[in-house]
Amino acid sequence: EDEDNLFGGVGGRRIQGNSDKQLDSKQCAPSEIHKGPTDAGLQLLHLGCTSITSEALNQILLGLGQDCPIRELSIPSNRIGSSGATLLVAFLEGKGTLKCKRDRPVMPNLDRLDLSNNELGNDGTAKLTRAISKRVKVNIFDLRLSTNSIGAGGIETIMNKLLQHNLVRLSLDNNTIGDRGCQLVAASLPSMHHLSRLNLSFNQIGSRGVTTLMRALVGSESITYLGLSGNVLKISGAIATGFALAQHPRLAELELDNCCLSQVA
Repeated sequence: EDEDNLFGGVGGRRIQGNSDKQLDSKQCAPSEIHKGPTDAGLQLLHLGCTSITSEALNQILLGLGQDCPIRELSIPSNRIGSSGATLLVAFLEGKGTLKCKRDRPVMPNLDRLDLSNNELGNDGTAKLTRAISKRVKVNIFDLRLSTNSIGAGGIETIMNKLLQHNLVRLSLDNNTIGDRGCQLVAASLPSMHHLSRLNLSFNQIGSRGVTTLMRALVGSESITYLGLSGNVLKISGAIATGFALAQHPRLAELELDNCCLSQVA
């Protein structure tokens, strides 16, 4: 009776109608059941700072189902770690779903994903990017992986897996990619024709990495925003930045806070 009251029931009295026709859990529902526009339903889910566990997140995703029309999934600051990434990846890859549905993409409208501050590391990042790269019918255009202890190894995986994935926004700030990671990003920029916003702030990048990035930026006309705050430019990095600003036709926003710029730089 408590459950009936909670979900709007009538205290033990059976509700007549379509509820009499039960579908076997091992069978696929006929397509006639899923009528109406594909974008009807939950579009955005934010679960930031909820102390959600990996298993709880997995149960939420399973409850939403692979046909959920959600477009934006935001789970920042939950520290789900590599184990949480494993469960998320398993869901996105359709593992555990009905056989007759495995040829259909999971959450077919999902194109914005925020997993910032979740302690993914290089390992969790590799798992996630692998799953995203397999979604050939659905592109993730906004990917946020800030504050996840991602190093150069993780950046190499991201660039290799997502190079042709039509990313528009990529946030990698507050990681540890260093000069090597920045150089890997720079090498990929000419092939990322849709990338508009790139945030590499506070990543222990020095003048060598900045110089390489700025040279690549000149040939990447799609970039309109670049975040480099908290990295060390020095004079050589400042010269390369000035050159890029003079040559780049579309760069509209450049963040250089806390970059140790001297008067000469």
